[in-house]
Amino acid sequence: MNTIKKWQADIDVQAEHVKQCLLEQFPRLLPLNNIRLIGEGWDNRVFLVNENVIFRFPRRKIAVELFEHENRVLPQLQSHFSLQIPNPIYQGKPSEYYPYPFQGYTRLQGTSGENLSQENRLASLKALSLFLKQLHAITKKQALHLGAESQVFDKTQVQQAITTFKERVNQLISLDCYDINSNEINNEVEKIQTIELSNSLSLVHGDLHFKHLLFNHGKLTSVIDWGDLGINHPVVDLSIIWGFYSSEYHSIFHEIYGFVDQKIWNYARFLALYVAFTFLLYGQDIGNEKLVNEAIQSIRRINPKLLDHE
Repeated sequence: MNTIKKWQADIDVQAEHVKQCLLEQFPRLLPLNNIRLIGEGWDNRVFLVNENVIFRFPRRKIAVELFEHENRVLPQLQSHFSLQIPNPIYQGKPSEYYPYPFQGYTRLQGTSGENLSQENRLASLKALSLFLKQLHAITKKQALHLGAESQVFDKTQVQQAITTFKERVNQLISLDCYDINSNEINNEVEKIQTIELSNSLSLVHGDLHFKHLLFNHGKLTSVIDWGDLGINHPVVDLSIIWGFYSSEYHSIFHEIYGFVDQKIWNYARFLALYVAFTFLLYGQDIGNEKLVNEAIQSIRRINPKLLDHE
């Protein structure tokens, strides 16, 4: 892929940047005995400081608005959920060492959901279903009172989502690593082509997938990375159920979360494919085998006819 990628950074954040920012703005963290990179996503790099505090630094200017929004709303949500969420008690400002705001919070124990055992995956479904019910119970009016705003990146724009999905599928086809069934891709698009979503809006996480779920000793404990937090249709979060759990277990979700209209459920399915193919492309590009494998398994859970690995 020779084009500029959506996940391409415009700043290379290194441990030295982190150290200088913390020395200047948060001297109470001294001594800084250990600063190490533990992960990165499209928008930020994540560093563990003194084995106890997580700091997230934007890699792209476009993420700055998301960080500011997240910092404003998350502290007010600490008592709302049965799962843990980050509390950004360290809110850094731009400086000569680093041009963007950044955030830090006490480390939440656990690892993300890649390569989770089937037993632990299934055991997490009830906890995640309750979390989603609690989150989506926060109405638009309540969310506005908390300082939330409409989502910046809106996957409920159906035609735009279809266009982006097709672009990413075509990029994967050009890599010639996978046997992608184009007829099945077209069938999936056709199912949601004319969907019109209701105006039932709530607070949403906005970017809920396996990398943003933390498991401690196999138990789901936390939901992290709230950069896409905002007001939108709950369907943008429901895709995690399709992507992370086999359809034979979805009844467990509905028993806890409640009724979901079929057209909404169908669009959540499409968004799960959108996320999975995006991660497949991203993982292939950065050489992350675990990410690729999880994306492939997600696609096969949703529609086993779509993809074969050559």
